[in-house]
Formats: sequence, C-alpha cells, structure tokens
Amino acid sequence: MNKSENTIYVLSGYAKCATANNSKYKLGNKHSIGLLTTDENYQDNIHELENFIKNLGWDSISFCMVEEVADINTLSNDVLISSFVRAKQNGKSLVVNDLPITVH
Repeated sequence: MNKSENTIYVLSGYAKCATANNSKYKLGNKHSIGLLTTDENYQDNIHELENFIKNLGWDSISFCMVEEVADINTLSNDVLISSFVRAKQNGKSLVVNDLPITVH
C-alpha cells in the first residue's frame, strides 16, 4: 500500500456556530474543530473542505495546524478514532469540541 492510502490529514482550527437551531451548540460561539480528510491535496482543495464544514452549520473557519496520521493506534481517544474511521469511509470527517472557546 502506498502512503496516501493509509494517511489521514488532520486540520486543526476554529469555527463559529452559524446554525440557530442546533441543540448542542449556541449560535455565535466559537469551538475548536478538527477536520480529518484523506485528501492529500487538501491545500489545493481547501475551499471544498471549508464548504463541507459550512454545510454542517459552521462559519468563520480558520486552520492553524495540520498533522499527518497514518496509524490509528497513535490516536488518544474514542472520538478521534471514530472520526478516523469515518474519514476513511467518507473521505472526510469533522470533530467539534463541545466546550466553546472563552477568553479570560
């Protein structure tokens, strides 16, 4: 198998809830996000990936870090593991931290 078949790219960043009828997140709150994708050309396709996130009810999207993950065993929690599996099946998966970002 070549590297691209095994690698998931994790783009970490922030987004603002843009959906008023979301029972889990409050409209306007910013949350940490992680976008897992199998697209090794994610830099060239960033607009498409941002549209995927926007269609899930988020805007003001910014990414600050990218990590390559080739081994699911290196992931530390069940949420990331299930998102890794979803990304492998669907090409991409979004993880949102439940707690909003607050400034102290």
